[in-house]
Amino acid sequence: MSALRVTSLPDAIRNEVVRLKGMGFPLLPLGGEFGKAPLLRAWAGIVTMGQVLAPMHRTGSTTYGVRLDGLAVIDCDSDSTELVAQIEARFGQSPVHVKTPRGRHIYYRANGPVPNLRAEGLPVDIKTGARSYVVGPLSLRPDGGFYDPVKGLLGNDVLPCLRCAVTPKAALIPAGHRHNELVRQAMQMVELVDSADELQANLAGIRDDCCDDPASMTDRELQGIAEWAWQCRLGNRIYRGRDSAFRVQRVAIDALRGLINGADAIALMVLLEDQHGHNPGKRFPLDFEAIRVAGLINLSISRLRAARRTLEGVGLLRLASKHRAGSRPQTFILTRIHPSNAKDDSRNTLPGKQGGGSSITYDARIPTYKYGGRDNN
Repeated sequence: MSALRVTSLPDAIRNEVVRLKGMGFPLLPLGGEFGKAPLLRAWAGIVTMGQVLAPMHRTGSTTYGVRLDGLAVIDCDSDSTELVAQIEARFGQSPVHVKTPRGRHIYYRANGPVPNLRAEGLPVDIKTGARSYVVGPLSLRPDGGFYDPVKGLLGNDVLPCLRCAVTPKAALIPAGHRHNELVRQAMQMVELVDSADELQANLAGIRDDCCDDPASMTDRELQGIAEWAWQCRLGNRIYRGRDSAFRVQRVAIDALRGLINGADAIALMVLLEDQHGHNPGKRFPLDFEAIRVAGLINLSISRLRAARRTLEGVGLLRLASKHRAGSRPQTFILTRIHPSNAKDDSRNTLPGKQGGGSSITYDARIPTYKYGGRDNN
């Protein structure tokens, strides 16, 4: 005689799964570290009641998913009254709201293409389609996050169609640009999701809806992008725009340290690396008056010219073309000191670091300014 299995699945969740499944809603067992990952490898077809409940019993999961075949759910990252009111004013009132650990799910019947609200600057996703799902009402995540049906009851209240006028569909992202665009999208979304799995699901929606030939872009590629972006978040390496960093050679600092105007030369070198170092071999003019007016550096023009000559003298800056009256300013190119040619200054080497060829990192936090003038001296 076999022993009876003791389940940790609460009656309220089990009864809700049975009720929704009986009313024809396609469901999906969820679990994992964050309680949001599918527990079935293949779930594109019909998933039976046993296939939903058995994995939940086996793993002790208390979360399940509502698949959005014929449904559309507006997923708000915030539960603010103003945001919810704004959404319902635009898309219509819904009788079914579920408060999520972070925001709110608002349920509708699907009604064709949906807009990309994140592109409009709103912290909102619209999820729809047979390959999409949301965590179902009454689910309880491992971290204690609860999905509370605060308005109406899914299956009892008649859902209205999602009311939205979609603008003409933008051109699809071409095959040669899909990866880079999805990386950009991942970095924009990674701080708004709870796991790499949720980020991958969002990227799958973008791939399917916005990319040319989506079938040729595999789930494995999306998984790689999502996991990389998630590791960037965990490592506090989310950089956008000017919130970024660039490298400066330590041998360059060593070459300038101790010179009479070494501090000025270092300041000018860091500014030039910030503005032009990302493009090796780039030619650029130096208009020190324009640089000062733009507020990029507060040294006098005479000190800046002396700093420029110092950079040229140690081999960190090279004249690329001479001034031609009435046609072009003189231009310069940033150059590097080869470690074998650097002076040996072991006194300035940090413990555990080799001075030759190593680099330090500066935060780029000053405004970008494009030079357009000349310096004839």
